[in-house]
Amino acid sequence: MIRCIIAEDEQILRRGLVLATDWKALGCEIIGEARDGGEALELIRHLKPDLVITDIRMPALDGLTLIQEASSICDPEFIIMSGYDDFAYAKRAIHLGVTDYLCKPIDEDEFYLAIVNAGKKILRKKEHSALNPKVDIVNNSNLMLFKEYLSDHDTPKDKYISNAVSFIEKNYQKDITVGDVCKNLLISESYLTKLFRECTGYSFVDYLTNCRMKKACELLKDENMKIYAVAEQVGYKDQRYFSVLFKKIVGLTPRQFRERQSS
Repeated sequence: MIRCIIAEDEQILRRGLVLATDWKALGCEIIGEARDGGEALELIRHLKPDLVITDIRMPALDGLTLIQEASSICDPEFIIMSGYDDFAYAKRAIHLGVTDYLCKPIDEDEFYLAIVNAGKKILRKKEHSALNPKVDIVNNSNLMLFKEYLSDHDTPKDKYISNAVSFIEKNYQKDITVGDVCKNLLISESYLTKLFRECTGYSFVDYLTNCRMKKACELLKDENMKIYAVAEQVGYKDQRYFSVLFKKIVGLTPRQFRERQSS
């Protein structure tokens, strides 16, 4: 059974979802309810659910912050509910990797479909873990597809990109932007942005992020190094944001990655 938690400060809606949904038919069971984000985080910490269905606006901790905090604890799927039909919230939710974003009032058919889709993702993850318990996670993530730029040409374009990549490799620990590289190379941001994608296949930000995550994987193998220290070493002052990006690219939270490496 898929183990679920519901976080919703409106008691009528929360209890309605719990009591009116045929959870057994969906292959799910409710293992906890939370009245606010703080309670939800404690439940996640102690129960390690497979699925969290959460309101986006709650006391103590909002839904999006809850997702960021939970990413350093375990690896649940998330369904977001919101009374605010706001694209900015949806965009942030998608960036954090939520399975679905539902607007209130909740449509029953959409709700069931969201749970079914989340259930499929959860079962795939469980099957993958069962079949590959000691797999090298890095080789089965987006990092496997990341190819660092190596130029074998001597054109002006290649020199620009080689210098830009060299700048990234020397300064990835700092809070650098494409503007910093352009100042160093004395070219415009629009030109380098276009050139970078053309030559590497990545945007500047994506290339920088992949470089940082590759280095983070190496640092995480040192069990004596705290995760917040790893985040700082690869250019992120906010450990929660680092954890979200790491999970998005590697497929596991930093803590889970470290546990897999040591098992």
